[in-house]
Amino acid sequence: MDMNIALTRGLQVLLAEDDAVSALFLADALGALGCSVQHHADGADALQAARSMRFDLLLLDLHLPRCNGSELLAKVRLDATSASHETVAIATCAGLDAAQHAHLLAQGFSDVLPKPLSLALLTATLHAHAAGVQLDEARGQAAAGSAATLAALRGLLVLELAQLSAQFDALLARDPPGLCERLHRLRASCGFCGALQLQDAAAAAHDELHQGRARAVTLARLRALLGSTRLSLLRAGAAVPAGPTTTRPVPGHPDAG
Repeated sequence: MDMNIALTRGLQVLLAEDDAVSALFLADALGALGCSVQHHADGADALQAARSMRFDLLLLDLHLPRCNGSELLAKVRLDATSASHETVAIATCAGLDAAQHAHLLAQGFSDVLPKPLSLALLTATLHAHAAGVQLDEARGQAAAGSAATLAALRGLLVLELAQLSAQFDALLARDPPGLCERLHRLRASCGFCGALQLQDAAAAAHDELHQGRARAVTLARLRALLGSTRLSLLRAGAAVPAGPTTTRPVPGHPDAG
């Protein structure tokens, strides 16, 4: 069986999308990956579906009629009786800046996918969340020295992954050398935290970017693993520091000054 389908066959996906073109593309792509898709163009209808059925994935557009994607997720998370109360949720939207992206992650979305969305990124994201990210606890404990230190290091990595996920597209477009530098540091952080899958993906993307021949599939896999690894770290008890965090500006972006 094709590995693309082996990992995703049978996944129950709630697709909440009111744009007909985007809905057709996503439904066809998800179907080709073996997913079972329930589509709703109305946010209130999608909310009812999430409450009544346990999905494996919620793919939510942010600009839905009657109940937008953020409101929908908040209501599902607050209602412990909702069948999809703990289901992974991914937001889709066009034109988000890094701050808006980071805000959506803080609201509980596991990932945020930009529109227009490439098939490579959609496939990599589904694979990353379907397969899950296995953290190497023994490697992490050996590197950190204690469980408390490991939890603290993982908390810092959670913040770094949220920032990098929010800034990834801008860095790739405006500052590839800066992205290379971030990936170089990320490899070391992943090693300390036992996040070996992301460490390998960051190394591959770093090398291809450094050589000026980054492939779409390599970048898509890395971008997808940023979100799925962040989720695994949180589930493993990462001690995320409280309080505001500083987001690094992207060179060439208006916020960079």
